[in-house]
Amino acid sequence: MYGIYFSFLKKFISYEKLNYLTDEKKFTKDRKMSYKDFIIYILGNRGKTSVLELDDFFRNKFRCVGMRRLMSVTKQNFSNRRQYIKPEFFKDICATATKEKYGKKEKSLMKFKGLYVFAIDGGELTVPNTPETREEFAIDLNHLEKVKTPKIRISVMSDAKNELIIDSSISSISTGESVLAFEHIEKSSKLVDLSQSIILFDRNYASSELILQILQKEGYFIFRLKSDTFKKERKNMKTDDEWVDITFTGNRRQNIKNKELKAKARELEHVNLRIVNIPLETGENETLLTNLPENIASPAELKNLYGERWQIEKGYDVLKNKLEIENFTGKKRLTIEQDFFSRILLYNILIEYKTKCNNELKKIPKYKNHKCEFKVNMNILAGKLKTSIYEMFLTDSEKERKLIEEDMDNIVKKNTIKVERKPSTSRNKKSHKQKYPYNNKRNS
Repeated sequence: MYGIYFSFLKKFISYEKLNYLTDEKKFTKDRKMSYKDFIIYILGNRGKTSVLELDDFFRNKFRCVGMRRLMSVTKQNFSNRRQYIKPEFFKDICATATKEKYGKKEKSLMKFKGLYVFAIDGGELTVPNTPETREEFAIDLNHLEKVKTPKIRISVMSDAKNELIIDSSISSISTGESVLAFEHIEKSSKLVDLSQSIILFDRNYASSELILQILQKEGYFIFRLKSDTFKKERKNMKTDDEWVDITFTGNRRQNIKNKELKAKARELEHVNLRIVNIPLETGENETLLTNLPENIASPAELKNLYGERWQIEKGYDVLKNKLEIENFTGKKRLTIEQDFFSRILLYNILIEYKTKCNNELKKIPKYKNHKCEFKVNMNILAGKLKTSIYEMFLTDSEKERKLIEEDMDNIVKKNTIKVERKPSTSRNKKSHKQKYPYNNKRNS
């Protein structure tokens, strides 16, 4: 029902166990919580205290198998055993499902003139302020004194038109966004056809290295430029839309870390790229650097394409405020990565289900003939998915699972909202207050 990400989750649980254990001897005996139980618990955890969350899990588990007697495991026992599960379990499901979905070139995937539109952007997450976390993520104590709460760097590569996350990463706050972007491009090139793709970047990413990397993959890109980026080349422009030679000067080559690309820069000396100045409603100009020719994208189309980067901001909003990705259930790096990548997987399951429901809404007469477009309420959908995930996986009854799915469908489709346009207001300044204190989990 939930599409390819949900299907691969079930397959990985059944057939890929040994590949994701740090010790093959673990999870071989019958215990209160099986390997499958741990996976579903991590995926469906709602961030309550461990005692209450485990109690909820076992209530669902034994209700699903028709038992009245309840049991649980201690918090310490649970925490110890989850250390044997590699967080890559969740990440690799996403990668495998993405490769399958995009490899088949599904017609349902939206594109721009036959090209996928991807966006790369980074962000920060607040993590538990504990000695273990600070040590394992190399959190600088001087920085911590300024921000009060420890932060880590995250980054995602997202499909701007279809909303799915293609690749994701989590690292120390000291890791640069461009470094993670480079990794996204390398990894995603094994999952999707980048020669049939456009990648969008904001002002922090424009660099000779990323330009050469994407050109090597035969892909397209759009970078928004800072006022001082490629300033010399822009100064000589006679019009607002020109192809200019971007020269790989000594300083620019020096900033290229990849040896192969550095040699390529030395060999090429320059590349011919298009720079477009686009007037904004504020009176300022937005300057875009691209290799898209005019017959594929006019200046107006480039402006609209770059505007689709907004989707990645909406994706972060869902991750942080609907799926509560900062509400970590552990303080070690391994458990934080388990929580992070499981939330990315849950996000893709959510997006596939949302797309399915929205397509079905268009066929319902009262929505089909309405002058406004209606879509499912993401808040309702995310909440219902989180509360149903235990039941869906723990029941052995196909009939019961179908009833759970029908119940979700009914609730989601009855709670619709009108489509909202992109907000024109600027972002609010972020609060440094820790949203989910590790030592003060909510009780409901």
